[in-house]
Amino acid sequence: MWRLKTSRLLFAGVAAATALVGVGTGPSAQAESAGHPAHLTSDAPVKVVASGLNSPRSLVWGPRGHLIVSEVGEAPPYCIGESFLTRCYGFTSSLADVSSGKPVRIVEGLASNLNQEEVVGANGLAYSDGHLYVLETGSAQQIPAEIPADLTAQFTKQAGALLKVTGRSFKQIANPGYVDYEWTKANEDLNPEDFPEANPYALANKPGGGFYLVDAASNTLDSVDKHGNVDVLKYIPNTSTGPDAVPSCVAVGKDGSVYVGEITGKPSSATEAKVYKYAPRTGKLTVWQSGFSAISGCGFGANGDFYVTEFDTTGFLPTADPIGDVIQINHKTNARTVLASGKLFAPTGFLAGRDGSIYVANNTMMWPACTDAPACTSSSDIGAHDGEIVKIG
Repeated sequence: MWRLKTSRLLFAGVAAATALVGVGTGPSAQAESAGHPAHLTSDAPVKVVASGLNSPRSLVWGPRGHLIVSEVGEAPPYCIGESFLTRCYGFTSSLADVSSGKPVRIVEGLASNLNQEEVVGANGLAYSDGHLYVLETGSAQQIPAEIPADLTAQFTKQAGALLKVTGRSFKQIANPGYVDYEWTKANEDLNPEDFPEANPYALANKPGGGFYLVDAASNTLDSVDKHGNVDVLKYIPNTSTGPDAVPSCVAVGKDGSVYVGEITGKPSSATEAKVYKYAPRTGKLTVWQSGFSAISGCGFGANGDFYVTEFDTTGFLPTADPIGDVIQINHKTNARTVLASGKLFAPTGFLAGRDGSIYVANNTMMWPACTDAPACTSSSDIGAHDGEIVKIG
């Protein structure tokens, strides 16, 4: 995700019947729950409920309340270019059921690519009408001409696509990446240094059917109807100091309003990121909350509070280890509470538990430790299989 544009770098059934261990089961955001869970406090417990994940990203409550996670996977095998310009393509992304605390991969062979040291691929997740849906980053128009024709043909079926999962198989039902890329070609004046490009990223169910999504490269909020038609609803403007918005999360409120968080482009300060509110009836986009750092996930809790996951608390890009947190916004007073301070490493995503707890993905990207002062900026060694799901509360 941080490759997106930011660094310019930047089932019908589950395969195995796993027991729910240490997981407050679904349904997700804004679910009805007995007693309306209390607000979380700054000392809310932080517990790892699943580990061994390959760069996890988004979370959703799936069939039978199982916890499903998207993984972008390891670096794919087919590479072109050299050194900093190396690009690699393949199918290392997957979806995993982590309800048992260990990943049971229910869908594999999803498209992935490595672009300047970061792997991206399967990301946004939704569960609707008894099926899982997963959003793939990129677009078919951005597949390099140098890769073999057979790989191009396979990649084209997934790049930038919204995929419907049935059992272990999947099929494209919409292609927001293609639509967003063409939209940026027609609107290059909005971002002449970077357009055209596309990178569909986060997904949410739309009331009445269909989906909302945000594209972190075209900087747009889109809708997808029941027939797979994609409409660009709104352009998310650049930050006040210049970097791109890079929208990274989307959530729907009880009143039908759509909330969009931004990770922001580089360089951005620790207070640069905002949460926008979009009114579907009027088409109006306004700043709802501001003063955040590098938002990488957002959504509503079971009691109506809003949560923002911060990838790093010092701005973007991180100059050292990306130590993040989660900000809880009281739905009555707008008071903010910092959760898991100092306990999260490059967290992304957000998922609400019925009992008032929340979940985020942790250790979401490879981050090698270094020891050579003064150039060293990292003290942690995070590998491709070190991803976790963390429960707060």
